[in-house]
Amino acid sequence: MSPLALILPLGAGFGYACGAVAIKRALSSGASGAWVNLLCNMVMAGFFQGLWILPGHPLTLSLLVPPILCGLLFFMGQIFTFKAIDTGDVSVATPLLGAKVLLVAVFSFLLIGKSLPHAIWAASVMASLGIALISYSPGGNHARLLEAVVWSLSAAAVFALTDVLVQRWVPSVGYSRFAPLMFGSMGLFSVVYIPLLIKSIGAGKDTAGSLFSACASFSIPWLLAGALLLAVQALAMYSSIGLFGSATMTNILYGSRCLWSVLLVWALGSIAGDSSPRQQRLGIMTRRLIGALLLFGAMTLVLG
Repeated sequence: MSPLALILPLGAGFGYACGAVAIKRALSSGASGAWVNLLCNMVMAGFFQGLWILPGHPLTLSLLVPPILCGLLFFMGQIFTFKAIDTGDVSVATPLLGAKVLLVAVFSFLLIGKSLPHAIWAASVMASLGIALISYSPGGNHARLLEAVVWSLSAAAVFALTDVLVQRWVPSVGYSRFAPLMFGSMGLFSVVYIPLLIKSIGAGKDTAGSLFSACASFSIPWLLAGALLLAVQALAMYSSIGLFGSATMTNILYGSRCLWSVLLVWALGSIAGDSSPRQQRLGIMTRRLIGALLLFGAMTLVLG
């Protein structure tokens, strides 16, 4: 196994956790969801266009459909993800997104008939149990927590389906062509936000829509940092799947973002959007630590 097959998803997991914290800060500082989606998707789409310089297969019309479909799914997943981050604590929303570990295993079996080793299934279940422990938090706004759970699990399902389809279709198109087409189309889908932003700025309804007001509220630096980090981690994540062909293993390693998100929120506190009750903080973090250990156990099964 190439070391890159391990390094890329682990690095992507850390990058995602940092990016999610930055996006949470941007949203908390007044950036609108439309600006977050547009900027993050455009930066991500731009990063992947560099792959055109690599050798690749000649493209036909029929080969354009799979990456465009995956781009549409990824676009939908991004919408759900940023809604989850906006409505929930990063250390809750991000671990819940890790539920796609189990969903990738299920979709791999159902859609491409891939026979998975028992260790993969056991690791997927362990990772999901770890995610459940990390996500559990008594008290607080239960309605808002439920909303974050729904958005997070919806994003997990869409991204899991995307990963499996990428694994299935990349060999016929070639990664150096599939990835830029997929993320380029995702960027094109994102232009639907432009008329909405122009309209909201003109009506004076989007307080973060104006570049000057966004800068004044310090959301732009956080937004740019988050967009850059999410773009880099997406390039690492999908390069791992596209080049090494194991969506399940990659996602279990990528699940380390659950651990990183907990550690970052624990270390940074309110700076990272920590909303846990102070008197229950020790118990919450202990449960999340146990969940993180289960995630590491899942990774150990895969690596073994």
